[in-house]
Amino acid sequence: MKKVLLRIVLPIVLVFGVIALLCFSCSETRLRQNAEVTLTYVYGSKNIVVTLPGDEAQRVIGILDGNSYDPLSAGMPSCGFTSDVSLKVGGRLFAIACDTCNCLFDYGNLHFFDIPEEDMAYIHALFEKYGGKFPCV
Repeated sequence: MKKVLLRIVLPIVLVFGVIALLCFSCSETRLRQNAEVTLTYVYGSKNIVVTLPGDEAQRVIGILDGNSYDPLSAGMPSCGFTSDVSLKVGGRLFAIACDTCNCLFDYGNLHFFDIPEEDMAYIHALFEKYGGKFPCV
């Protein structure tokens, strides 16, 4: 009975252990420093898609790169997220909270993370510079 139990339980425990290890090892955002950054704002009558120039792109990459999120406490904020209000960095898509909270959704890792208020203010200012407006819910 013990051998049968070990043959069944041990592989299940190992599979869940590997899954947990993969989830926790992907807990930090890593971006290419020279990646192209595209701002998208499709809301109401606005349909804005802009490739950011070098200095703005580098500042956005600096804000998003290296952000950590805690998979145990991140949860699912109710801020409202859509790819129609987003920043694309290289191949990675980050949805900006459509209300005024400081949260982003990383579509690549399927995780939410917070950024400092001053960084979100800069991101909002970029969107507003190109014709977007917050909140957009």
